[in-house]
Formats: sequence, structure tokens, C-alpha cells
Amino acid sequence: MTCYCSYEITTGGRVAPVSTILEIDQRLIEIEAEIANARFIKRFTLLWLSAGNLIILGGIIAGNYLIDFSHPGGGRAALNELGGLSLVISIIASAACWWHWRTQAIASTVDLHQREAERASLQTIDAGTADLPSTFHIYYESAPKFRDEYRRSAEKYRGRHNLFQLTVIIGSILTSVSTTASAEQGVWSWLAVGLSALVSISAGIIAYFKFRERSLNLQQTADSIDLEIQAYSLHIRRYKNLAPEEASTLFAEEVERIREEQRKKELQLEQPPEATSDHRPQLA
Repeated sequence: MTCYCSYEITTGGRVAPVSTILEIDQRLIEIEAEIANARFIKRFTLLWLSAGNLIILGGIIAGNYLIDFSHPGGGRAALNELGGLSLVISIIASAACWWHWRTQAIASTVDLHQREAERASLQTIDAGTADLPSTFHIYYESAPKFRDEYRRSAEKYRGRHNLFQLTVIIGSILTSVSTTASAEQGVWSWLAVGLSALVSISAGIIAYFKFRERSLNLQQTADSIDLEIQAYSLHIRRYKNLAPEEASTLFAEEVERIREEQRKKELQLEQPPEATSDHRPQLA
């Protein structure tokens, strides 16, 4: 049974209460929400810093090519000055916002690790009076963390794969359109060349880094750990009718086996295709 109160011995020998495990869990939930919000805004500002400023620059270039400045009072100087000032302000503002939210995410992450260390120390104290060894209680508390880390990594790689895959799909369509239109306008031929290069680069990145395969492996590992946690908590499947010591040993072995398989999958993805094919059994 987990105790939800804890105390620390001060230098004067007095016993003073510290944060309980329940309070730390509540704070951990709040910190995780803060980190998710900071990372979302950081990604948005990074998109603004890169794509948004490129759109402004493209607008300035397109204005110089497409707008007719021959009428009285017209000229490129006013457009370039206004557009250039907007571009400079946009770059400075987006860079400052990105740096602020990056710092905020780092600070929240440090706070999260400190709270987790505090919780682990309290869990060790509470587990000392339990039937099972304290080391297993610490390990059992870490298992959901392993699962969540694998899921976050799977979502990260899935997002990268979808981004580059959309770039390939949309870029291929725009390349064909630009190639067709390049017969009439010379600028479209350069656009077609740029889009074709972007599509080729994106396809090469997808083939080399294998974001989809990494995401699938990580998601399967997270689901397997989650199944083991549920089975151990409910005493079902392989943990039915087992003594607490046997069930805890079997749980730790299964989770470590799943994590070891994930590490092997990562090493296989890092190998070149030639090395991977050499390890496959040859059919007679």
C-alpha cells in the first residue's frame, strides 16, 4: 500500500512535512501541460520563422516581377522598403518568440525532472514498508514513463513523416502544373525546377531516416508495455495465480525484453540496406 504522506528530518532534528506523492503527481500533470503548450507555440513560431518569412520574401520578389510600375507615382522603391521593413520586423519578432518559448520549455522540463526525482525518493521511502522490494516499486513506477516516452517519439516521427510525405505529394502536383505553364512564362520553369528539387530532397529524407518505420516500431513498443502494465495491475494473462514476487520478476523481465527488442529494431534501421539484406535468411 502506498503512503501518501512523507516527512523529512531537518538539521535541528525536527520532523517537517514535505510535498506528498499526490501533490507531486498533480504538479507533474500541470508541468506536462505547460511543456506541451510551450512546445506547440515553439513549433508554430519556428514555422513562422522559416515558412512565414519565406512567404513574405516571395511576395516581395513576386511584386517586383508581376506588378506594373510604369504608371505615374509607381515604383519598386516603396514596395521594397515597405516589404523589407516588414520582413525584418517579422524575422526579429519570430526569432524572439521562438527563443522565449524554447527557454520556457527547457525550464519546465528541468522542473519536471526535479519533481520526478523527488517523487522517486518518496516512493523509495514508502516502498520500504511494502512486501515487494523497493527497487521493483521504483521500476514499476518508471514503466509508464517508458511507455509515454515511446509514444511521444512515435508521434514525433509520425509527424515528420506526414510533413515530408505531404511535401512530396503537393510538390509533385505543383511541379507538373508548373512544367505545363512554363511553356508560356519563363518564371514557371524556374519554379518547376525548385519544386522538383524540393520533392527529390523530401523523398530522399523519407527513404534515409525511415520516419514511418521508426514511428511504427515505437508505437508497437509503447502498446506492448501498456498491455503488460494492465495485465500486471489486473493479475490477468501471464500474471494470473502468481505470487507477488514471481509476478514482479516476470513483469520486469517482460518489460526489459520489450525494450531490448526496440533497441534491436533501432539498430536495424540504422544499418544500410546492404547490411540488412545480408542478415536475412536466403530462400532455397
